[in-house]
Amino acid sequence: MRKSNISFILASGALAVALCPITLMAQDEQPQQPQEAQPAQAQPVPAPAAEQPKPESRVLWIAKYETDAKAAAAVASIQASTANTLKYSNLFESVKTFETDATQPEGTWTLTAKELDFSGGSAAKRALVGFGSGRSKITMEYTLYDASKKVVWTKKITTKANFWGAAALGAGQDQGKAMDEQGQKLADALANFFAPPANKSR
Repeated sequence: MRKSNISFILASGALAVALCPITLMAQDEQPQQPQEAQPAQAQPVPAPAAEQPKPESRVLWIAKYETDAKAAAAVASIQASTANTLKYSNLFESVKTFETDATQPEGTWTLTAKELDFSGGSAAKRALVGFGSGRSKITMEYTLYDASKKVVWTKKITTKANFWGAAALGAGQDQGKAMDEQGQKLADALANFFAPPANKSR
């Protein structure tokens, strides 16, 4: 009887050991529940940075400068000098003037100017006193319009010279320097206007 019980216990244990891997395999083969996909969170789209108009998108048209009769010769010279300076400034794709285009082309920017103050100076002071005394000066006010005809920039520029159209020796050379100074001041001021905010000079 004892032997029979022992044999039964051993047989039951062996059967349990044999069935254990089968039970584990059956558990492994049960289908896994699919995990629900988490909706992707939308990433915020950065706002596009404001772009400054590029030089290749700007075409400038220079209108005839306004002046009275006494400063007409000086203003005409200034207009020619400033137009020439801006053509080589790389601030605009191209520069047109009222002389080459009597009617302003569509889509162009506009530069206007008017003479605010002109003083012929004193020839006697220049000859007798010297040291810059009796110098002539002229003040021009420039206005820039964008392609939509909106005023975007204005600037007053003053230049001085010892002679304005005088027939004295060296007058032409001195006047030319004054013209170049007016044009260079204009180009520098416009370059500062178009420069990124971080690069603007005060």
